[in-house]
Amino acid sequence: MAGFKNILLIGAGGSIGSVVLEALLKESCFTVSILQRASSKAKIHRTVHLITVTDSYPEEELKAAFKGQDVIINCITSLDVSEQYRFIDAAIEAGVRRYVPSEYGLDNLKPEAQALNMVFRDKGKVQEYLRSKTDVIEWMSVSCGMWIKWSMEHDFLGMHVREKRFVLWDEGEGYFSCTTEENTALAVVNALSRYPEETKNKNLFLSDFAITQRQLLAEIERQTGEKFSVEKLDSYKLIEEKQAAFEAGDRYAT
Repeated sequence: MAGFKNILLIGAGGSIGSVVLEALLKESCFTVSILQRASSKAKIHRTVHLITVTDSYPEEELKAAFKGQDVIINCITSLDVSEQYRFIDAAIEAGVRRYVPSEYGLDNLKPEAQALNMVFRDKGKVQEYLRSKTDVIEWMSVSCGMWIKWSMEHDFLGMHVREKRFVLWDEGEGYFSCTTEENTALAVVNALSRYPEETKNKNLFLSDFAITQRQLLAEIERQTGEKFSVEKLDSYKLIEEKQAAFEAGDRYAT
């Protein structure tokens, strides 16, 4: 089968979408288009074909936008599973060959991940839905762990760099995998351009390095030359608090 050529990116103005766009545009084999909501204020500074749809993503508009595309790459953050299903169904109707869902995090099919909160459960549902549709469309998802630069900028992983403060979960000795947005985007592009068959209907696992919080703290202190104040939290208690806040309506309690 011929390689992928026409790529449609959803969410090109976001933290990962903008980086994926730059990586796609460096590949001469791709013809790249962007799907954007009518109300979007995102500034796309490249000469890329822009397709605008109504904010509610009507099915007929999506099918028209997806027609002729080989691959749909979804980079938007959506907490609405039905919206994600709508994208997939429209892609199937339009004859799209491969769909890349908005995963970019944990292995959302693992029960341990799904037990943490609804976000991981719902992302797992989307992947399960795609797995049930392999007779009509292929898929590829990306589990990349945490983006280290993004985490520093958004006070994730216990880092509060501006306040020179670090919050350890338990003793801070548990290892976790990290990547960067740039390497995540590179993996997506390489999978589509160089390894289409090997990545068909697969979850891709990425890890630039594995690190503990204590190692991360030591490296930040070394590079900044600053001593950080350190707090400790019981991870089980923290998870319970975040789960309760999420169930109470705080969609950002993760």
